[in-house]
Amino acid sequence: PADYGIWTQTAVTAGLFVPLVLFGSPTAVVRYFSGALGARVRVRSFACLGAVGALLLALCAALALGLPAPLAAWVYGEPGHQALVPLLLLLLTAEALTEFSLAWLRAAGRIGNVAIALVLRSLVRYGVVLALVGPQAGPLVEWFGRYAAAQLSLAVLLSAVTLWVLSRSEEPAESMAPPRPGELLAFAAPLVALSLFTSLNGFLDRYLLVNWLGLESVAVYAAAVSLCTVPAVFYSVLGFTLFPVLSRHWQQRSFGEAQRLMTLALRVFLFFCVPVSALLAVAGPGLLPMLATRAYQPPVLVFVLLGLSVSAFGCYQILLYPLLLGGRSRQVLGLAVLATATNVLLNLWLARRWGVVGAAGAAAVSNFLMVAWAARLVRQVMPWRFPWPALRTIVGHALLGLLPLGAWLAFGSPSLFVAAFAVLVGATGYLALDWRRPDSTGRAALCQ
Repeated sequence: PADYGIWTQTAVTAGLFVPLVLFGSPTAVVRYFSGALGARVRVRSFACLGAVGALLLALCAALALGLPAPLAAWVYGEPGHQALVPLLLLLLTAEALTEFSLAWLRAAGRIGNVAIALVLRSLVRYGVVLALVGPQAGPLVEWFGRYAAAQLSLAVLLSAVTLWVLSRSEEPAESMAPPRPGELLAFAAPLVALSLFTSLNGFLDRYLLVNWLGLESVAVYAAAVSLCTVPAVFYSVLGFTLFPVLSRHWQQRSFGEAQRLMTLALRVFLFFCVPVSALLAVAGPGLLPMLATRAYQPPVLVFVLLGLSVSAFGCYQILLYPLLLGGRSRQVLGLAVLATATNVLLNLWLARRWGVVGAAGAAAVSNFLMVAWAARLVRQVMPWRFPWPALRTIVGHALLGLLPLGAWLAFGSPSLFVAAFAVLVGATGYLALDWRRPDSTGRAALCQ
């Protein structure tokens, strides 16, 4: 558990610093370079924004290497882990380079290439771990450097491929004017703080828990979070495709189509996320020890609260896109600051008293706060209403779909085959209940 605690804290911290290093450029790239722009403009902008990121990475590395002990105490709970700081910087470089390249592929409309890159990153990430970690493996500090080097090698390869793809872009018949540097910076500057506070809202509890309860408890909590955030794949996929399309509709002043797509995306996300989150809340307490060890057994309430938190955060991520396109970056930043402050106060009150249960509760409350406020701001940008009837229907169908598994857990014998059969029966019932409706979300997702 201590090694896994180090592992997850390193990954989370690297992700936390990526927006600072890239200075909000991934979102700015998708916002301003998804239109009709030629290869020369995109390649030149890729190089310029990449140089800015490299400079900020160098400044970040100088600061981290100059103060390794305080950084290690904040990330790992004690300054004795300062030998891990260079490895953290290596992983940060790989993550920043990968996110930067993926943003340009999204802007170029190469979603297929994005999918291939994400699959390769996952294969390398977990394949290298399986190759390095075995029954005779030493402590994490002995092999983590090779793991980070493998991630960096893939990131360098991805950036080279991305530059090649951009250089082969077709010249449009009527090219748009490229954004001015000042316009890019004005758009990206609030996003840096927004990304930082959004990440802090999601991961601040770990930095508090590691100092209050130690790496082992953070490892158990992080493992539960990893399992419960499986539904995050749904809003990640939607976000990769939705934001570039919304940007194009926004530039063409097609606000009605943008509104329709956003509402459909929200319904589709809830259609997939709610039943999976409910399933993980019910099955997670038994599933996590099977995936890890018996040491990983957080309370059942942790899974319930984390499921609510993930569902709310996914809704917020989708609602965020029209706000950014509508020039509401500062209001969104204020929302993120308010949610983070609420999260801090709730953690100081709940997590200090109830540990991981309190931390999960604080995350759920702060994410629901962000959704409620973001929905209110969206109504100021466009005439739009949250799809409450669809949400009520989805929740009702999801609860009915869980009945077979719930009955097996209450009265059945411990058999994975029977449990899988109960999940299959419930999923079939869930899909059938939706499909028979004239406003079926599943049919809309497949047919539109």
